Amino acid sequence: MKKNIFIKLYVLLTILFLYTPIAVLMVMGFNQSRYNSLPFRFSLEWYKALAQNTTLLNAATNSFYLAVTTGLICVILATLFILGMKSLSHKTEGLFRNMMMMPMSIPWLIMGLSMLLMIRFLDMEKSLFFVVIGHVVISLPYAMLVLQARIQAMDPALEEMSASLGASTITTFGRIIFPQLAPAMVAGGFLSFMISFDNFAISYFLMPAGISSLPIEIQSSIKFGFTPEINAISTIIIGISLICLAVVGIIMGSSLKSVLGGNK
Repeated sequence: MKKNIFIKLYVLLTILFLYTPIAVLMVMGFNQSRYNSLPFRFSLEWYKALAQNTTLLNAATNSFYLAVTTGLICVILATLFILGMKSLSHKTEGLFRNMMMMPMSIPWLIMGLSMLLMIRFLDMEKSLFFVVIGHVVISLPYAMLVLQARIQAMDPALEEMSASLGASTITTFGRIIFPQLAPAMVAGGFLSFMISFDNFAISYFLMPAGISSLPIEIQSSIKFGFTPEINAISTIIIGISLICLAVVGIIMGSSLKSVLGGNK
């Protein structure tokens, strides 16, 4: 009994430690005080100010389009890579998988700096093209992990049965493989989107002059004086992230139920 109470208390304290700063940020987004001081007075003043802050909104728009592009590219590349690895030998498959997962073990700061040095070495200018490449490099392994876990849970007998019935490779992919992979593709896309959207290091080193992303703009704003509009837009981003996580959870949950139901 005492052990259960201790475990519950430990979990509660861990949750409070992780999420109390986020909760404070969201609450202060509705506080009338410009300096986040108490007592708390409810106000939507900073959301109105955010609607007129074109610099911050343009940066958020740039981050959104960048994250969408990154998510789509990562889903396509991860799907092709995971399906292609099935035709490789076990040793070669493990080698390529480890190489693809290496960006997860390299700090993003080092990754961004190394890509900047490579661009300078090739005598090229920074551009959005290189920003997208950098975001894809760091986001692709996460999409691959989701798809790899899904494809390992798939029954290979279904593909064999489809082939034995005379179905072509394209037909088998469209009617057997793709419907089973689709939930993981959506989940991997959302995960890549979220990683790209709030990435600072890669964008900071590779973003061309005159264009900014939301993390860069927030860092610049804090450097010259914190404004509560950052609380407001951060609250909106947290809300969107929670919705994305809920959608992914529902999709993955329904996919798991269908797999378990099919196995029965």
